[in-house]
Amino acid sequence: MAILERNGALHGTAGTVVFRRFRNSTVVQGLPKRKKKQTPASQASAGEFGVASTAAAAIRLVLRSVFRNRHDGAMVNRFNSAVYQSILRSKTALRGARDLHDGDLSCLEGFEFNAGSPLREALKVRPSVSLTSGGKVRVQMDGWGKLSGLKIPSAVKEATDSYRLRFLVTALNFRSEFYEYVAVKDVTVTDWKDMEALDFEMDGTIPQGCMVLVTASLDCLGISDTGAGGGLVNTPSFSPAAILAAFRTTEPLSLEEPLKARKEAGGRHPGLCYAGNELLEKMAKGAEKMRAREKRGSRRVRADGIAGSDGEMPFVLGKRFSL
Repeated sequence: MAILERNGALHGTAGTVVFRRFRNSTVVQGLPKRKKKQTPASQASAGEFGVASTAAAAIRLVLRSVFRNRHDGAMVNRFNSAVYQSILRSKTALRGARDLHDGDLSCLEGFEFNAGSPLREALKVRPSVSLTSGGKVRVQMDGWGKLSGLKIPSAVKEATDSYRLRFLVTALNFRSEFYEYVAVKDVTVTDWKDMEALDFEMDGTIPQGCMVLVTASLDCLGISDTGAGGGLVNTPSFSPAAILAAFRTTEPLSLEEPLKARKEAGGRHPGLCYAGNELLEKMAKGAEKMRAREKRGSRRVRADGIAGSDGEMPFVLGKRFSL
């Protein structure tokens, strides 16, 4: 409450401002804003979004050679959302103790890195991806007649001699913090002759405990001065690339295992730029502190006589309780 003194000066608080005297003058300052304390639920939600964001950033870094930074402006946010939704739909682990390995990986399938030139529109025949009993990635694709399988803008088409359809198999293990490019397969496509049907298995062995992403990109190759195939003529407005399939092979090491042991299990591979494990450890410590506080609170409640160990409400005479 602000007080008006006899000399006309004000001092004290009034609404969101405070009046005070400084060197024979009255100054007005805004009240400092108090930070709202996050509830355990909001802390867990924020932490889980952080896990999703760092996982999405790691995947984009690993797959940068697939879309080559020729993506639409909203791609980063779109991919963050897809990874977050995958974790939220987990049916095997609780919030605050799960990562992308626990998620619904179908949320990532069909993701287009360039919404302005989706692969599903540029490539009229969609490849089919499956996992064989021997643990290999199998790609199947129907053939098409000349001039009927591709949809290319005329400006790009005029500068293109041939097309390269590249399939890439990438294994990622966030709990052990490594990734590995397992296999790559290039298929040459021309628009002046029929395209034969494809059915092949990708070489390479998928490491244990990984999630696997199978991507495809359509590269437009120009004509060099020698007449041979030249460099890429893809543009930011036309550079189709997408995730065709995402799946698990074997279960990764449990999050309950020490991080050092998990890293040693995959130490021979390139490291991921991933901070999710540290965030999960922080959330686990916060949850443990919350459980300890709740346990102390329940002991105090029993000591006050509010509830007995058998769950009944005992009568405590001569003590006043507030409702």
